[in-house]
Amino acid sequence: MEVLDEVRNWGVRCAQCGVCNAFYTLYLPSCPPGTKFQFEGYFASGKMLIGRGLQQGALSLEDEDVLERIYTCTACRACDENCGGLPKEHIVEVIEALRQMAVSQGCLIPAHTFVLDSLKKNDNVLDKPKEERGAWAEGLGLKDVTREKADVVYHAGCMLSSDREIRGAARDAIALLKQAGVDVGIAGKEEACCGGRVYEMGYLGEFTKYAEHNLETYNRAGASKLIVSCSDCCSHFKLLYPKINAKMNFEVLHIVEYLDQLTKEGRIKFTKKVPMKVTYHDPCHLGRYNGIYEAPRDILHRIPGLELVEMERSRKYSWCCGAGAGVKEAYPDFSLWTANERIKEAKATGARALVTCCPWCERNFRDAIKEYGEKIEVYDIAEIARKAA
Repeated sequence: MEVLDEVRNWGVRCAQCGVCNAFYTLYLPSCPPGTKFQFEGYFASGKMLIGRGLQQGALSLEDEDVLERIYTCTACRACDENCGGLPKEHIVEVIEALRQMAVSQGCLIPAHTFVLDSLKKNDNVLDKPKEERGAWAEGLGLKDVTREKADVVYHAGCMLSSDREIRGAARDAIALLKQAGVDVGIAGKEEACCGGRVYEMGYLGEFTKYAEHNLETYNRAGASKLIVSCSDCCSHFKLLYPKINAKMNFEVLHIVEYLDQLTKEGRIKFTKKVPMKVTYHDPCHLGRYNGIYEAPRDILHRIPGLELVEMERSRKYSWCCGAGAGVKEAYPDFSLWTANERIKEAKATGARALVTCCPWCERNFRDAIKEYGEKIEVYDIAEIARKAA
């Protein structure tokens, strides 16, 4: 479907009922930009009207206000979850189509062009040297799947490969896999970005290039499974890669899916107590995009001594962390405000720690804690599981 057809098809069918603007069963806010800025154009319903205006020529993408409303969306899909009148995913697909229109017309967000330049130069979106991509795995003795075969390939992703403060989540994930006797390898410095982040910014061509490269690399490795710790990577491999009609010879699993499977099989046993009260944050790309809600909770429930308490907005009604779809790069203050709203909700449960399973969520939560001076610990679920194994 052409971009304008995408906008035309769904834009004219939106009834402007406003149900997408809040979790209607909870009567609580669901849309980060709409809640923050309190103008219709920032809500999903307003963006559908903007799409119609652009398609009909009444609005222009050269208008910075129009661009801001399109690009402050975190693509969390809370609006799609709430919409009762049309099929799921249609709202975010329209917003992504509008972003592709903007890129094709040269109406670019400066912070996003920096991300794109980093990707072209370093194969990652965080402007880190390509040769350091596999440094997080030093001393782990992992196979290099560009040189030898492994049954399972672990894809760390840009954030865990680059961020020294949180890369322990990747090392803990590998430790758990090795404890279970999994034959696992990595692509090391040859690993590249999944491409999904620039897709969400509107750069379809660059995404396709990286999708084709990664499929070629991992198909050649001969692995049966590709395991990822990044919820964004998981979603992009599972949902976006099939759109380019290239062959995928391996199964894609998020680490929580695989750990859940391995613990059920008895290959990983949680024998150590972790006396901690925690609450769990559902990453949008893992939850609303892929419907993975129970596996992380089942893992946490199996850990001796750990108490899991739920936030008021959880599972498909979770509030976004604020880091997605290029928002953290282009609108950092708004991104941190969104994260802090979630942190306050987590603290209200009385939990000592906030647990999630996406490095983009974890990074944004940590940054918001520093910015706002909040007091709560943040962990990746692999770190908690490692404490118990």
